[in-house]
Amino acid sequence: MTRFDAETDAGRIELVADAIAAHRERDSAFCTLEADSDPSGDPEFLPPWVQFADGTLNLDCTDAELDRLSTVVSRFGAFTIAERETVPAESAAESPGTNVRIEARADDDRIGQFVDAVFQEVYDLPAEFRLWAVEV
Repeated sequence: MTRFDAETDAGRIELVADAIAAHRERDSAFCTLEADSDPSGDPEFLPPWVQFADGTLNLDCTDAELDRLSTVVSRFGAFTIAERETVPAESAAESPGTNVRIEARADDDRIGQFVDAVFQEVYDLPAEFRLWAVEV
């Protein structure tokens, strides 16, 4: 793998496919894809991420994001929500979240399309957001 970021739809889809291929080739535990930053400029922002391992995508969602995720999954027939686990809030100011595992029965390019849709539609990132392959 020679590049680790992309900021167009086609580039991000290719990046995801390449990261998954590199993950398999290296036989690593998982690969992690992460959005660059918060478009609002909030310094406390924790960037959204998606991990892939053994045909399963793993991500964290708020309740609102979980609703949007269900809509995205319904559009991609080869993807199924396999497990949801409530993650307790770390402080009183936070809301509990949900860790979601999604079975992906698709080729790497289709997984790339799904992951790009997750970042844009679930995490509400703009079309020009930068995606990083932070762990392969």
